[in-house]
Amino acid sequence: MTNAPPFSYVENDEYTGLSNDILQRVAELENLKLNYQPMKFAALIPALQAGQIDVAVSGIFVTEERKKVVEFSTPYHSQGAVLVAPMDSKISGVADLKGKTIAAEQGSAALAVANRHAAEWGVTLRVIQDHSTMLLAMQSGDVDAMIYDSGLTAYEIHTQGNKSRIKLVSDVIDPTGIAFALPKESDLAAVINAGMAKMEANGEMTTIKHKYQLD
Repeated sequence: MTNAPPFSYVENDEYTGLSNDILQRVAELENLKLNYQPMKFAALIPALQAGQIDVAVSGIFVTEERKKVVEFSTPYHSQGAVLVAPMDSKISGVADLKGKTIAAEQGSAALAVANRHAAEWGVTLRVIQDHSTMLLAMQSGDVDAMIYDSGLTAYEIHTQGNKSRIKLVSDVIDPTGIAFALPKESDLAAVINAGMAKMEANGEMTTIKHKYQLD
């Protein structure tokens, strides 16, 4: 995926972010050759199942549902979902969402979190194709709030600083591991895990996380 900072994005025509930096270093350590194929998030797991790609790179939550259809590497980070509202919204907490409409991204783990809690929160859930469209829907008032990955949201708020158009209205919900996804029974999982173990041992993993303020 090419637009999921701080995990996976393109900068100066190069793939970067926490996930890409880790995988690129693993490739050096384990003599792998990487060939990137940009895709939207919702297409990643179907592409793995169809044998179109060998590894999915983004901020991919490890979930029991996904474990049924793909293999995961050892998790290299942990995050959950957060609820976000426009900066000028009167919504300041989960209790204020009752009767409101919230957006979630198609295929995301945040959508699964929203499905688990929608009745409890008293919200109507709208599924939208991608993050950019969700933001537009929220800024235009088509939806009142949105639920998104905690790491991506924290990075967005940090990079925008005082110009941020969004605010957090919840703590991190249902945190879980972040990992590389691979086809079922892929031999590559053990290779990636071996490379990451070396990075953990020599301190490189900590250095990369610090680079993206995720340590």
